[in-house]
Amino acid sequence: MRLARTGKQQNQERLIHLLRKEKEVTKQEIARRLNLSMPTVLNMTDSLLKTGLLEECGMNESTGGRRARTLALKKNLMFGVGIRLTRKNVEMVITDLIGKVLATQTFPFVYDDTIEWYRTLGIALLDFLDEHKIKGNKVLGVGISIPGIISESENQLVRSHVFDMERVSLDRFYKNILFPLVIANDANCGCFSEMDSGYNNFLYVALNESVGGGIVVRNELIVGETWQAGEIGHMILYPEGRPCYCGKKGCADAYLSTEALLEENENLESFFKEVQAGYESALERWDRYLGDLAIFLTNLRMFTNTRLIIGGEIGDYMEPYLEELGNKMMQYDLFARDIDYIYSCTKHKHTLAQGAAMMAMERNLGNLLNK
Repeated sequence: MRLARTGKQQNQERLIHLLRKEKEVTKQEIARRLNLSMPTVLNMTDSLLKTGLLEECGMNESTGGRRARTLALKKNLMFGVGIRLTRKNVEMVITDLIGKVLATQTFPFVYDDTIEWYRTLGIALLDFLDEHKIKGNKVLGVGISIPGIISESENQLVRSHVFDMERVSLDRFYKNILFPLVIANDANCGCFSEMDSGYNNFLYVALNESVGGGIVVRNELIVGETWQAGEIGHMILYPEGRPCYCGKKGCADAYLSTEALLEENENLESFFKEVQAGYESALERWDRYLGDLAIFLTNLRMFTNTRLIIGGEIGDYMEPYLEELGNKMMQYDLFARDIDYIYSCTKHKHTLAQGAAMMAMERNLGNLLNK
């Protein structure tokens, strides 16, 4: 049972949230952003400076008078670890408190729901930390990104098409990773990595080997009643269209996943090299893909009326094509004078593992104050 927090502890957690998002702030900005009095801010920041949680890191530009010092979370005080599981590989990252990736490692490790597999994953994590001289008591939290529906209330991986698994208990993760642990859907992890983008409301569209999404409202990640919020890949794009692995026909996933875009033994890097080189076959496939994506995104915009951030493995390549995509969307969105609500993701490498680490640290901020 979690003990009730005092007003002081709540303000400290709010300050840490602010610093993780903004990186550096002045005491005056803290007072304004958190709606606190200056005496309260001075008392709180002085206390956290003495305990070593905060550090003074610079000076703001002067607007006349003395320049204000900026505060930040102390570097290397604690760390987060993110693990991305795919069908054939495991990716691990170590991040600082604000989510900056400090170290990465990827190795082949085909998922297998056996005791030995989970034990090996736990050992690989300890080896990774040891290699980078991170002691266990410096790990604030570990997050795992899984391509599937996760139910914390049921403690289950409810379903994963990528792993071809249903109703798998999460206990084997918890028994073999002896740190504060968060296990989450991969699209939600990608979405979480974008939560420092400055937007309080957005829909994150994850274009990976499956298509998913994450919904942020008022800076909160929405998971829904059955933890399936954001399963946008199974919205119907073309009735009676291509068969989808979920059993329906015409799902967006069947048209917008990496598998739908690429040919056999082709990867995204080689595909986009062909697009940039003007190869006719690649250009035709990309034009068709953008057309389907345009329909999908305008439908999402009509439903949510919020910013759309395009992420995932395909999202990493999307920036140069946003104008072309927007032009295609114009024929479907007749309510907008300009398509000014689509954005490319800001995180491009190690996104899912990074988001998982950030999610785990966010969940365990209270532990940070007790260090």
